[in-house]
Amino acid sequence: MRTLRSVLTLCIAIALCTPTARYVTLPGYAFKTNPQCQRHEPKTRFDRKCDWPRVGFKDFTPPLVTWLGI
Repeated sequence: MRTLRSVLTLCIAIALCTPTARYVTLPGYAFKTNPQCQRHEPKTRFDRKCDWPRVGFKDFTPPLVTWLGI
């Protein structure tokens, strides 16, 4: 039991001391971005090197839902 408590304490300490995610939301930027990255696109467009996450499918538009069945 004491070993389990020590391992748990060590895991919590590591989790609290690790740096936060490098991708953050900044005002004026359209995507989460890495502030230390040198951008090649304007901040309103997706920069493949600096922005994250790229989610979904290119040119995808969800279907219009007009009827909800029960």
